[in-house]
Amino acid sequence: MGETEQVYGEPQKDFFNDLAMGWEKRAEASGKSAWSALATPTVVAGIAFALLYVISYYLLTRTPLGSATDAEIIAYYADGQQRTLSLAGMFIMPFAGIAFLYFMVFLRRLAAQTGMPISRILSNVQQGAGLIFIAVLFVATAALVAAPASLQFAGLETDPVLARLLPMFGTTTLLMFGMRMASMFVFTASSIGRGAGIIPNWFGYLGYGVGVALLLAFTFQTWFALLFAVWVLVLSIIILIRRSR
Repeated sequence: MGETEQVYGEPQKDFFNDLAMGWEKRAEASGKSAWSALATPTVVAGIAFALLYVISYYLLTRTPLGSATDAEIIAYYADGQQRTLSLAGMFIMPFAGIAFLYFMVFLRRLAAQTGMPISRILSNVQQGAGLIFIAVLFVATAALVAAPASLQFAGLETDPVLARLLPMFGTTTLLMFGMRMASMFVFTASSIGRGAGIIPNWFGYLGYGVGVALLLAFTFQTWFALLFAVWVLVLSIIILIRRSR
C-alpha cells in the first residue's frame, strides 16, 4: 500500500493551545514544582469566579420584587441607568461561569497531581455537579435580566406582573436548585481535598458544614446566594498559601 495521504493542514502555533499544553506537561511531571505550577491557574480561576459572581449577583438583584408597587417597578425600569447596571450584571455572569469551569478542571487536576488515591465516584460527581451549577446559573441569570433586556433591546413596555415574576423565577432557580448542585460540589471537593492533602482538616470539616447549609437551607437571604462564592474564595486562598510554602 502507498503512503497515507495527509488530509490535514500544516500545524500552526496557537497561544491558547500552547498554554494549555504547558500546564498539561507540568501536570505530567512530579514534585512540588509541578503542583505549584497547577496551583497558580487554580487560584486565579477561583478568585476570578468569586469576585465576578459577587459583582454580577449584586447588579442583577437590584430589581424591585413583590413588595414594590406597579408604579415603582415601571419607574425603575424606565431609568436607563438602572437598566444599564442590570445589563452589566448579565454580561459579567458568563465570565464568572467560565472562570468556575476552569477552576473546576484545574482543581480536579490539582488533586490528581498529589498522587494520592482519589475516588472516581466523588471526582465524577464533583464534575457533574459543577457543570449543572453553571447551567443553572446561566438560566437564572437570563430570567433575572429578561425584563430590562426586553426594554433595552426590543423596546417593549414594562409589564409589572412579568417584571415581578421573572426575577423571582431567576432567584428561585439559583437558590433552590443551583445551590443544591453547589452543595454537591462542596461535599465532594472537601472529601477529595482532605484525602489528597490539598486542604487542612478544619477547612474540610467546614466544607461539610457549608455543604449541609447549601443543601438544606430554605431562604432567599443574600448570604445564602454568596456562601458558595465565599467558600471558593477561601479555598483559593488556602491553595495560594500552600503553594507559597
